[in-house]
Amino acid sequence: MLEISFDVMQSAAIAALVAMVGRAIVKRVRLFQTYCVPGVVVAGLMVSFVLGILRGADILAVEFDVAILKEWFMDIFFTGVGLTASWKLIKQGGKVCIGIAVTTIGLILGQDILGVALTVPLGLHPLQGIGLGSLSLMGGVGTSSAIAPSYEALGAENAVELAVLCATFGMVFASLCGGPVARMLIKRHNLRGEERALEAGSQEVTALDNKKLLASVCLIIVSAGLGSYIAILAGYVPMIEFPYFIGCMIGGIIVRNILDAVHVEVRAQELDAFGDICLEIFLGMTMMTIDVTKVADAIGPFVVIFAAQVVFTCLWCYFVTFRACGSNYDAAVIVAGHIGMGLGNGPNTMANEKAVMAEHGFSKVGWVVYPPFGLLVLDIFNPIFCSVIGRPLTALFGLLP
Repeated sequence: MLEISFDVMQSAAIAALVAMVGRAIVKRVRLFQTYCVPGVVVAGLMVSFVLGILRGADILAVEFDVAILKEWFMDIFFTGVGLTASWKLIKQGGKVCIGIAVTTIGLILGQDILGVALTVPLGLHPLQGIGLGSLSLMGGVGTSSAIAPSYEALGAENAVELAVLCATFGMVFASLCGGPVARMLIKRHNLRGEERALEAGSQEVTALDNKKLLASVCLIIVSAGLGSYIAILAGYVPMIEFPYFIGCMIGGIIVRNILDAVHVEVRAQELDAFGDICLEIFLGMTMMTIDVTKVADAIGPFVVIFAAQVVFTCLWCYFVTFRACGSNYDAAVIVAGHIGMGLGNGPNTMANEKAVMAEHGFSKVGWVVYPPFGLLVLDIFNPIFCSVIGRPLTALFGLLP
């Protein structure tokens, strides 16, 4: 069998190509646009499938040196997430934010309880229940790729591949289910939104300024440096696996709220742009190095668990999210967004809400308040919970290696 190895720079170059090729594919294939599937996931899965088949046939084995750079890009991305957690902005959401937080955290816990309850009878490791629960469905490919390797270290075989596969299919069903469930609520309760067109192209364009961009990039890196000490200190806590990137995220939260307190501007657009770039390269490195052909033996249990999670998520949003967020038209739009978020990602959330509002009217709370706040609660609580639960859950089932 032919063996090829790529060093750090070569591996980074290939990951960048995967990201760019993926965007080109999505731009030309309407199906991927409809279901909000990221281009880097599409291209990365194609590469991983091909390399997995060639490796399985003893034709070609490819090794990438991505460990250090992949972790760095991941840490920087989660630091950027932390820098969006402004308490001042959260307070502006009012009482509806309480309902959003309750139903978001409730769905995270519900998906994980259901996942564990199904994986154990089906002969899988209990951590696969988390991996096929909120880790993948609410966390998406990024959070799955960051945390699932720690599950494999605790004995959950192929946790990365299963979680990534679950997250990918979740994006498709997020778009299929969100609109119909919201429309059922709207018709049942005879709801109607504002007679106002959704302004799609009115977002303000931020001019590129090298000095300000440098300040924003340095802010993320400095915040990550602060968070590294938090991660080191948390590592002394017994019985808890505290990932490095969680410390970086907490560092971002601390820095953001200190800057808000002293009235220093944080340029969110630049932070988002740099964070998105890091996420794309991180996902490129992750997707091209996994072997999704390993999950063939677990495909039966995977289908059962995934189907159960889709049904559970839709029922939760229909009965719980709708009531927690006010039982009105705004709540119905939030239901569409929550299914998008609960099974897919941010773009699924926005696409679902946009489709419902185009038909039934505008919702300011649904469009302006829910996506940023819901994603904020999700992006902070879910990775922390999925990280710290790994070792205690494994110990509970007596499976610690």
